[in-house]
Amino acid sequence: MRVGDLSAYRDFVDARDVAHAAALATTAPGPLPRILNIAGGSATQVRKVAEGLARISGFHGRIDENGTGSQRSSAISWQQADITAAATALGWHPERTLDTSLADLWTSRTGTPPTPA
Repeated sequence: MRVGDLSAYRDFVDARDVAHAAALATTAPGPLPRILNIAGGSATQVRKVAEGLARISGFHGRIDENGTGSQRSSAISWQQADITAAATALGWHPERTLDTSLADLWTSRTGTPPTPA
């Protein structure tokens, strides 16, 4: 599989966790902080996400990072959000791990469970 540079770190969060945070924010009593970061709260290397998807799909080939990637994306090597305000104001934290999110995504798109490791 040919891809671009996967060395960047990003803060991933499951969309279902984002929806839960939005529901909490719309029903919260009283004022909320002006900004609430809704994210996973930790940075994960994009390469690990690609490897996780390859693993659950049963792909055993090579991931070749020599493809053309986004210049903008590779220019920012690290993104991680501080989710403390969301935890304090909403009692929110992400419930799903990245592995769970990837497995659920795979199952929802293919109708089959992930390939065991």
